[in-house]
Amino acid sequence: MSRLLAASLLILVFAPGCKPGSGEGASGGQPPPEVVLHGARLESFEGDRLIRSGTARQVSYQRTTGEVWATDATIRIPPGSSSQGAPPGTEGGVEVSAPNMEGSLASKQVVASGGVIIRTGKGMEARTPRLTYDATTERAHGNEGVTVKGPDYRLRADRFELFFPDETFNFAGSVESVLGAPE
Repeated sequence: MSRLLAASLLILVFAPGCKPGSGEGASGGQPPPEVVLHGARLESFEGDRLIRSGTARQVSYQRTTGEVWATDATIRIPPGSSSQGAPPGTEGGVEVSAPNMEGSLASKQVVASGGVIIRTGKGMEARTPRLTYDATTERAHGNEGVTVKGPDYRLRADRFELFFPDETFNFAGSVESVLGAPE
């Protein structure tokens, strides 16, 4: 049971609305969470292979609705952890950190908010106000702007999409980039 709960919490832990421990859901009339974990360490396995790990200051879970909330959370997705595996040469994996994460086990979607930081094994650091992750497609996207710093470039874009298995970003809208050593 604890392995299933940890896996479920890890897969979907991101978005605004209901705050852990507040006793009120997004609709305002929900009962307090049925489970609240403090200083949580989370791991999710596919068979005996670790596919996600993470930590959170606090995780709240409402068993009857499948809703999950986390504060000060970090999720790590190692390279090759997806069902598709990682292409040769992929290093490090992806780490997503955010002050708030909320999701639904039913939809397999999570939203991170409050200043999301994405770090890749390729040396890229992206910052965005909000990120939505879909566990079924292993993709994340954001529509509120993103800034990116890499080993020898900087970038700003209106929107982005991140494909986790190979750490590929696609940028859209107004995109500005500066090549060369960062200032």
